[in-house]
Amino acid sequence: MHYWRIALASAALALSGAACAQSPGLPERLERLAQAGNAEASYHLGMLYNNGLGVPQDPRRAFALFRAAAEGGDPLGAYKLGCYYAGQFGSAAVTPDEAQALRWKLVAARAGYSLAQVDVAIHYARRDLWAEAFPWFTAAARQGDAQSLYNLSVLYTEGRGTGRSRPHAWATFRLSQLRSRGRLTANAEQALADMWNAMNAAERTQAQRIEADFVTGPTELTRRAMSGLERAEQVAAAR
Repeated sequence: MHYWRIALASAALALSGAACAQSPGLPERLERLAQAGNAEASYHLGMLYNNGLGVPQDPRRAFALFRAAAEGGDPLGAYKLGCYYAGQFGSAAVTPDEAQALRWKLVAARAGYSLAQVDVAIHYARRDLWAEAFPWFTAAARQGDAQSLYNLSVLYTEGRGTGRSRPHAWATFRLSQLRSRGRLTANAEQALADMWNAMNAAERTQAQRIEADFVTGPTELTRRAMSGLERAEQVAAAR
């Protein structure tokens, strides 16, 4: 049996999007689209002000843009709105509000954004609401999130939010180590060996099948978030 505790480091302050070169005039082009009611353009422009890319960093302006994006139906805008309500930039843009943070992050989680799914799962886990946390850890883990895979292994081991399952615990723990480190450490190898030896032949077969099939990859929304400025350029170039 492995003995590590559930990791509850929130992804709420993570910055969405990969870095790439920003073309001249991107803020102005996004501004025009945002003013015309393009919700995704509002989100990307909000990210520029959030991070201070090509414009001065301005949490209040970013918050207003994320609100416009969220109310216009953009789930990534909803996620960032939730982050601000969760306390990103403190109270510089808005008074933190836990209920509003969960409300907006749930919008993004239901749309398939992995960071939102992690945050929602952690919200419930911190309150010992394991039945509510379990499906969100599962959703993020299936996208390959190492933290969620690790947390699932603990839940399956201890039977929190789900039934105890040695095959699932072994498979998700092994996947978590490979996803986070790219290899198995000596401690992880020993833990996996102990878990393996505790299973019968049928459970071992099931564990290998779970490992092979569990991670299905990022959703389209998660991929869009990870594309960052590249996606912002595409939106700004659309006519």
